[in-house]
Amino acid sequence: MRVGGVIAAVLVVALAGPMQCAHADEDPLTFLSLKYNGDCDKENRHLWLANAHTTKSIIATIRWHLAKSTRVVSDQFQIGPSQTLEIGCAAQSDIASAQFAP
Repeated sequence: MRVGGVIAAVLVVALAGPMQCAHADEDPLTFLSLKYNGDCDKENRHLWLANAHTTKSIIATIRWHLAKSTRVVSDQFQIGPSQTLEIGCAAQSDIASAQFAP
């Protein structure tokens, strides 16, 4: 019985260890997405930032621009877990960087 308990304890530690390491190495970019929903005008659409992480807020730098404009807007947004945030109107956009909020 004692050997079985030791084996079970080792198995629990072995299984728990990798899960903790994987959690620490999460990439915040994998939880973010940019979505377009609805038209602002004929060439631009409403831009939204979504955070799919269920427990962590993320600080993201988003770049976007309006149609027929050479000006690229870059701004930083903090978005809470499981939230969606409207950025504004855009023709094109991308996520420049992301990090978990402290």
